[in-house]
Amino acid sequence: MMDFQDFEAKIKSQAKQWLESGEVKFVIGYEKSHDSLIARPVFIHDAKDVDKLYWGPDCISNLTLYLVDEMKKKPKRGEEPFTHAVGIVVKPCDSKTIVELIKENMVPRERVKIIGVATENSINPDKLEAAIKDIPPGKRGGIRFIDDGNKNYIIKYDGGELKVPQEELEADKCKVCITHKPVIHDILVGESNEPFVPDEFEDVKKLEEMTEDQRWNYWKEHLSKCVRCYACRDVCPLCYCEECVFDKEKPFSWNEKSVQLRENTFYHMVRAMHLAGRCVDCGECDRVCPMGIPIREINRFLIKRAKERCKVFSGINVEDKPMFGSYDIDDPGEEIW
Repeated sequence: MMDFQDFEAKIKSQAKQWLESGEVKFVIGYEKSHDSLIARPVFIHDAKDVDKLYWGPDCISNLTLYLVDEMKKKPKRGEEPFTHAVGIVVKPCDSKTIVELIKENMVPRERVKIIGVATENSINPDKLEAAIKDIPPGKRGGIRFIDDGNKNYIIKYDGGELKVPQEELEADKCKVCITHKPVIHDILVGESNEPFVPDEFEDVKKLEEMTEDQRWNYWKEHLSKCVRCYACRDVCPLCYCEECVFDKEKPFSWNEKSVQLRENTFYHMVRAMHLAGRCVDCGECDRVCPMGIPIREINRFLIKRAKERCKVFSGINVEDKPMFGSYDIDDPGEEIW
């Protein structure tokens, strides 16, 4: 059983302490949204504003995206290099992102103060929408969640409450999550009693069992729907290049802007290869895709390959070397990829 209000109180207390002491410039967390079903990011610069902070299973976004933005800021000419730290609230999957960012020298460890929250699952917004379809829109503002200790959520709304089994709202990524505790943190909020269950990649096995023609038809159907809005790229905290290859015009363009199948396929395959051995399966790409393309399946295919063939499982240990930054005599030859 998780007491979300207790978690929220501890997050506020720690954020206030860091802000009052000057240990952090600001804290990146979540606040309750009154015009959306999910919590939204909030930046707390003053200790008196910590009451805005919120915690619940609708805290879905991977906030490390904003951490990267802060670390990429450069001082003006003549100013000293930035050394301030930033506080951030992370779920277990988000904490794995920070591990990768530290490994890639994008986030110095001393410049991030981490409030890690042990949590067993996040909700899927579409599933939540379906579950509360009978609640009038005017009464949905500020809904709150209570864990009843029996794998149910009690959803409180204006004028009533609704009991929904947690598994009916669970995000797909949470079904295969290997850790329910943040892998890196300065302060840990909560505990998880869920047993460790290795990721068996059952979804990937379904793709592997397809023939080449079946697999191509499967992806052709999905990728032909892509409108190249680049939401998947823009929400990914590991897509941090100053200039994306797909925005480059000179000396030549790598990819046409048209949404033809061949161009869409090229875009998604290049993106996937750039994330090979790095993606932590936070699921943000799937969540923001307006066309419902199962982008996670592409990334998970490569996560499985990296784990089996290069002994790399991203986001677990800052001491691990990046897949493409290390060499092992037992590394597989390219013919088995």
